[in-house]
Amino acid sequence: MSKRSKGHPKVIWAWWKVLSLAILVFGVFGALPGFLPPVSISAMRLGWALAIPAALAALWSWWNFSWWARLAGAALWSLQILVTGARAWTLLIGITWIWLVPIVSAYLLAWAMPAMQPLVSETLWGEQWTPQTRWGKTILGLTLAIGPSAGVLGAAFGMFGIRSGEQNSLILIAAVLFSAVAIQFAFAFAYQFWPERPWSKQAGSS
Repeated sequence: MSKRSKGHPKVIWAWWKVLSLAILVFGVFGALPGFLPPVSISAMRLGWALAIPAALAALWSWWNFSWWARLAGAALWSLQILVTGARAWTLLIGITWIWLVPIVSAYLLAWAMPAMQPLVSETLWGEQWTPQTRWGKTILGLTLAIGPSAGVLGAAFGMFGIRSGEQNSLILIAAVLFSAVAIQFAFAFAYQFWPERPWSKQAGSS
């Protein structure tokens, strides 16, 4: 077993606390796809199937702060959010290329952007956090407004939609919201992880 690292922010925590928190967080996000009406146990199982390796990745990251473990946890988390958006789109229009191709392509492009176009990625990152244009400021405002609430909106949409009779409208909002957040998270994680890739450091030291 590799040597224990002191780089993790929760290094002073006991392993069972880290694992319990990871199971709770990833378990909640894993359940979100199933809460969209009609409630689906199969969708929850898919989300929870992603939660298991994500929790293990979090524990491994706590142990040695591995770049691969941190990347795996982040990727699985963003994938859980994407699955919630995908289920919402499926409820609206079924499994079709109309939403599947553009959203999955955008998600994969977000992960690949820092490697493929570092200058474009840097510009996009700057516009997200210190925007200079009106468009960038608008996007930042929307992100700050809806980002923190993404984790609890699945269940809320389900309950409110059933009561109000506006289920399709709310599912559409959930589809757009969760898809956008998943793509945003993918880009943010990729931008931060790419410069720290292990093979880059190895090449620099050789």
